[in-house]
Amino acid sequence: MSSSSPPSDPAQKRDSACKMSSSSPPSDPSDPAKKRDSALGEALPQKPLRPIELDSALGEAIRQKASELHSSVATPSSKGLDPYALSFEDLYGLSLKGLKTLKMGIEDSGSVDLFKNFPQCLFYCTLFPLGYEFEKDTLIQLWMAEGLIEERTNERLEDTGSIVFHSFVSKGIIVPLSCDFNDGRPKYKVSDNNISNLQRFSSNGYLLVEDVVPGFKLSDKWGDTSQLSHLSLHGKIDLITFEAIKKCEYLRTLLINPCHDSCIKLVPRDLFLRLNLLRALKLSQTHISQLPSSIGNVKSLRYIDVSKTPIITLPESIGSLHNLQTLKLRGCTCFVALPKGMKNLTKLRHLDLDIVGQLSSMPPGMGNLINLQNLSGFIVDRHDGFHICELKNLNNLRGEICISRLERVPNSEEAMEAALLNKNYLNKLELRWSDLRDEEAEVEEGILECLRPHSGLKELHILFYGGSKLPSWFGHPSFADLAVITLYKFKNCQFLPCLGELPSLKFLYIAEMNTVSEVDYRFCRNREDQGHHAFPKLEILKFDVMLKLEGWMGVQNGDFPSLVKLTLVYCPKLSTLPTLSCLNSLKHLEIKYCPKLISMPNEGLPSSLEFLLIKDCPGLKEQYSKGKGQDWCKIAHVPSIWVDNQEISAT
Repeated sequence: MSSSSPPSDPAQKRDSACKMSSSSPPSDPSDPAKKRDSALGEALPQKPLRPIELDSALGEAIRQKASELHSSVATPSSKGLDPYALSFEDLYGLSLKGLKTLKMGIEDSGSVDLFKNFPQCLFYCTLFPLGYEFEKDTLIQLWMAEGLIEERTNERLEDTGSIVFHSFVSKGIIVPLSCDFNDGRPKYKVSDNNISNLQRFSSNGYLLVEDVVPGFKLSDKWGDTSQLSHLSLHGKIDLITFEAIKKCEYLRTLLINPCHDSCIKLVPRDLFLRLNLLRALKLSQTHISQLPSSIGNVKSLRYIDVSKTPIITLPESIGSLHNLQTLKLRGCTCFVALPKGMKNLTKLRHLDLDIVGQLSSMPPGMGNLINLQNLSGFIVDRHDGFHICELKNLNNLRGEICISRLERVPNSEEAMEAALLNKNYLNKLELRWSDLRDEEAEVEEGILECLRPHSGLKELHILFYGGSKLPSWFGHPSFADLAVITLYKFKNCQFLPCLGELPSLKFLYIAEMNTVSEVDYRFCRNREDQGHHAFPKLEILKFDVMLKLEGWMGVQNGDFPSLVKLTLVYCPKLSTLPTLSCLNSLKHLEIKYCPKLISMPNEGLPSSLEFLLIKDCPGLKEQYSKGKGQDWCKIAHVPSIWVDNQEISAT
């Protein structure tokens, strides 16, 4: 191998890779491609790049290695080589020796499309300080912004990124933590041991500074800032810090992580006039209330995170960021409106914002965003550009969506145009009318009939519906994955729909259906003599505020075989319960504010019951009073009994 080849000793490689470079910037700084190194180009010493000279035997060995790696990725069930089993030293060595040859020799075959950016995905993690918690989607979106996740046939960028991410998890590079208490989203961190290894092997394009103080000078940490590509700052960020950042003209990633007493309230206007190669910008948890309009100058931006800031609006110039993939605004409690130019962001894939909770209206033309995959809500309006039919072509939507102000949908034809049936990747759907309005029962019935979701839906919540009956598709057993249903404040429905045939339903919450006077066999099955067991997987059932409900009947032996918890709250007219003794899985029973309920069913309570709570039910309290009540023996076997906030021991 010629003398121009990288040093063969691993220690020399690390020293060379971590050494600060004083070389000049690329000859053509206007071309981002010249600045962007190949998958391990940034791991090489910063000197003029030229093909690595390899003898034919080594070159063939590397090609064979890559082919084995690809076979292992393409067929996970195979017993081939694990593409992510390499040590840091192996990974770094293979990258230095072979990546250039791999790119020249077999990149065109697509056989290493997953592997070739694997090292840079690792090095990107060096921007996170020790113990820093992040979400899976955040890291994948940052990888995407940097172009490290490449398009694969019939596969989303996010799915490809997920393969790499979970490989890091399986090898202990990334460690799962508990879910966030506020939003339930899983958190991760880079392994404490691995992060130091990563920082040793990371190229000199990445810089993490954890101890930023007022007056911080970037040049103290990094000599030639023109060589800096990815910068992560943690600490007390101030305007002097931004002055230093302006000199990083080739910067592609800027992650600002202020400490609690940091007071960043504005971003200098000229910052975005200098950083015109920036791809990822994180300003979350700062105190900024606005972004300067000059941000529209950074056409390369793909990722913007201003979550958990007091930002009120975004500048209209955001609409000129045609490459933007991710926009994060969750937790911005002062935020009131998206810019009108949102319709121009046709590459936008992730809009992280509590739309229904934070906005009063949508920007026009959201239907243009056909690549959008996360849209938490859509607020219907009657004006052009705001109709529900804007959802028609948004068939890549995933996760959950709440469609609100449905009273503004004029007819079933327009509801049909929303094409919810084609949103095959949605897991959770909430359909919401406004509470205080004049209901048009027949119109709303037709609209809900046409808002049928795909049959793979997992959660369905319907609020403030004004129709007198539910649609034909509701409760159909073809919804085989439907596990959670909420029916809230239906003002005109006199009967509960048949939901007992749903094979996967686990949680059912029914509240304020105040025109329902009786729950009968139709709740469990379409015909009274039908032989199947109703609600085969239901674990939790709650009736909450049913003002006219007088009786519940129609439960047959074998129904509710999985029911663990049953709750009845504020049913002031309820006097009859179905047989409960056959509910062999029931462990938790609560009955509150049901004054007309004076006794349990004659058969008593199931032997499986472990907890019984009775509150503000004077008839039950008297009947089941310990030692005095006529039917105390029917509940004496329950280990934990509470009556009006007092525990009654059976012994």
